Amino acid sequence: QTSSESTYIQREQPQSTMSLTLPDSYGYVVLSCVVGPVVATSFMAAPVMKARKKYDIQYPNMYAIPGYHKDADAFNRVQRGHQSVLVESLPSFTVTALVAGAYYPITMAITGVAWSIGAYLFQLGYADTNLDVKAARYKKGGMIFRIANGVALGAAFRMGGKMLGWWG
Repeated sequence: QTSSESTYIQREQPQSTMSLTLPDSYGYVVLSCVVGPVVATSFMAAPVMKARKKYDIQYPNMYAIPGYHKDADAFNRVQRGHQSVLVESLPSFTVTALVAGAYYPITMAITGVAWSIGAYLFQLGYADTNLDVKAARYKKGGMIFRIANGVALGAAFRMGGKMLGWWG
């Protein structure tokens, strides 16, 4: 070895290759289960901004403080409807729908559209102070997005079971 040659040890790593073939209609899954929910939750931010201005809830407060803000409940219902969808549902829905879409692309594409519509209706109901808060989320169609979550989870579970040979 000459002094100009490097003297480090290179380990050979085993290489594995995996290919994934997606159905031709998988683009519909991407549009309805990724793009659609991002657009829907972005539109759902508008009522929050409107309520923030209407009820004078200043940043950095994410929620209004009961007893401090006069209309805390009214604002918090709008905000909670958005946050519930954005934080508690969107991540798990997107992952399960994208995975399940590899086997069930049309079902997941339809489910993605239902999720986006249902999420908007969920917030609309939640924000309605004329309705009891426990039922308000579902009175105007919000259950649609919960059902869509269940469909995506069930389809991903079924797909996993098929891959493991648990059922045909």
